[in-house]
Amino acid sequence: MKIIPAILPHSFEEITEKISSIEKFVSEVQIDICDGVFGREKTWLPDGSEMLPSGFLYEFDVMMNDWKTYIPRCVAIGAKSIIAHVDMFSENDITELVGMVSPNSIALGISVSNDKNIDFHADMIRKAKDLYPHTFIQVMGIKKIGEQGQFFDETVPERIKELKQRFGEILIQVDGSIKPETIRLVVDAGASNVVVGSYIFGRNDVAAALETLNAAVDSE
Repeated sequence: MKIIPAILPHSFEEITEKISSIEKFVSEVQIDICDGVFGREKTWLPDGSEMLPSGFLYEFDVMMNDWKTYIPRCVAIGAKSIIAHVDMFSENDITELVGMVSPNSIALGISVSNDKNIDFHADMIRKAKDLYPHTFIQVMGIKKIGEQGQFFDETVPERIKELKQRFGEILIQVDGSIKPETIRLVVDAGASNVVVGSYIFGRNDVAAALETLNAAVDSE
């Protein structure tokens, strides 16, 4: 089980500040970017020239209607993984998305929203996976995309199980409302990674928060 801290930044300085608080404990971080429309909370947005702190693997969760502009910018500043929210995608959009990440062998996550029929997302995942082997799934643990601190969606474990049945050994991670009370639910359902924002950064002691989460994973 990998625990990936998530930063929902309102400035580039917030990214560097939060990374400095976790650099002794993790080597991978997710940066959430939202347009205030698809992703409810407006965040800092990259222009493609930023220099991210070295020593980390960066995953960008792109909650944008204008994803065609911002995914290439994330790639330009060093993304090792991209999460795409495909709720309004066509088959041609999936092909274009794969074309953006495949030249750099960037891992591609297809995000599964909880307010849309799972058959739609399964079709998008299948199309992406057929085109590009470095594809994984991100299941949202919350109902409103782009807002931290929400309640856990209790339908999530069943969505994970259904996706595992359909796609076998594909990696599944869960993003949203992950805390000690919910992390075991998603692990037991079959998730391999969790993405955690407010539980980590909403506490004074980041190390203690990570330790508590890891202890919950290891508990029976």
